[in-house]
Parts: sequence; C-alpha cells; structure tokens
Amino acid sequence: MSVDGESCGEKCFVIMPISDQGDYEKGHFDKVYEQIFVPAIKEAGYEAYRVDENKISDSIIGKIFDGILHCEMALCDLSNRNPNVLYELGVRQAYNKPVVLVQDEKTEKIFDVSVISTVFYDSNRLYENVIKARENIKNAILSTRDGKETSLIQYVNATTAEYSESVDQKDGANIMLKSILNEISDIKRSRDYIDYIKRDYFRTVKYTIIKHSGMTKKMVYDKIESMKRIFGKKIQYKNNGDRVFVEIYDIETKEIEEEIIGYINKYIGEIIE
Repeated sequence: MSVDGESCGEKCFVIMPISDQGDYEKGHFDKVYEQIFVPAIKEAGYEAYRVDENKISDSIIGKIFDGILHCEMALCDLSNRNPNVLYELGVRQAYNKPVVLVQDEKTEKIFDVSVISTVFYDSNRLYENVIKARENIKNAILSTRDGKETSLIQYVNATTAEYSESVDQKDGANIMLKSILNEISDIKRSRDYIDYIKRDYFRTVKYTIIKHSGMTKKMVYDKIESMKRIFGKKIQYKNNGDRVFVEIYDIETKEIEEEIIGYINKYIGEIIE
C-alpha cells in the first residue's frame, strides 16, 4: 500500500487539527504546519505529508489508514485535544509505529499519553519561538527514528496490532476500530503494571527557581496557571524577590517530572534546588 501511488517510507505523516477551531485565529494550524512542522520534518530528513494535501480521489479513511500504517515517521499535534487527532494517534500507537508528540502551551496535557515525551511549542509563532520549535521537533524526530524514545505499547507491555497488506482500504475503518479495542483490552490488563510504576515514583516536589530576567509577578502567575492546565497538577508557589518557591503535588512518573522541569526552565527561570 502507498501514498500518492508511491512508497510512503520517507514521508512523515502529520496528524493535526486541520480546520479552524477553538479560540485560535483563522488559519492558525495551517500556519503552524507550514512555518514549524514542514521545515522541522524536512531538516530531519523526511517529507511532510498531511491527508488534505493528497488530491487523489479516494476515501478519507483510506488515506488516513494508508498514512498511519505505511509512513515511516509520524508527527502528532495534540493542541486543542481534537478528537480526530486522538483517534488517529490511537491507531498509530496500536500498531507501535514511531510517532512524535507535540502540543502548544495553551493545551492541557493529556494524562493517557503523559508517559510519552512531548515537545511543546508556542502558539504565538514569534520568530525566535518558531526557530526553537523547529529545532526541538527535528531533534525529537531523530531521537524517535533512532529508537531512543519509548512508545506507549512498549511502556505498558501490550501486544502490537497486526494487519494484512491485502486489506482493501474500505475495510480500514473496521480494522482500525478492532485494533483499538484489542489494544484497550491489553492496556486494561496492564493497569496493574502502570499502578506499580506510579506507586514506585509517586511524589510531591519542591523547587527553588531564580526567575528569568524581566519576569514580573504577573508573568510568573500566568506561567504557573498555564502549567496547572498543561500538567493537571495542584501547584503552590511563592514569589520572593528574584526567586520563586514552587511545590507541585502528585507527580506520577519521572518522565512527567522531567517535562515539568523543562517547562519551568524555559518559561519561569533556572531551578537551583
């Protein structure tokens, strides 16, 4: 099976919101795709491919099924928690295909995929933020390509879904649904394993942060509130001159803590203890 009649091997299938939605400006996600994703994917050695760019007369399900199964790499934007995006991500993960997760700073982090490393980008698309996002996404793609990232299937030790090359595209939807249901069953059976990991790590952390130059109390407040939405955590903090003392409750895994540390270092200041 192929995309546009050619091998999909070196293409990166982009799963993301396509239409205008939420409180984003008109054409926002098209601009994110063109300004951030396409250059980052190209720099990583792949060709960006989005379903709406495929002009061949065929069912949308067929195109999605084809891209999910046969593109060597995938990039998934979780911004705005779009249901179609989450559905396609679920299928890609069910087949244990490599995928890089990204999302903007406005979107609350999704718990079910919180164990997987996620690259954050700024929705304002200021030049310096665009350049930084491209570099971070490129590096994440290369790291995923080289097998340095853990997939959800590997994390919960579930069975990878199987498919046949002879399957007609019109049966794709049924196959995808069956695969997802099978994976849900496997993940449920792995719940004890996940709970064990959480019990082994579950903790409350405290950080002392030296604020970035120019950070006002209002700016610190805004970033803390954003962090609460993104990570879904109870957070208490205190401003004291050039320092902020932060306490974050109920962190489940090391991966989540590392992402929180990354967010603090980028948006608030340097953690010194």
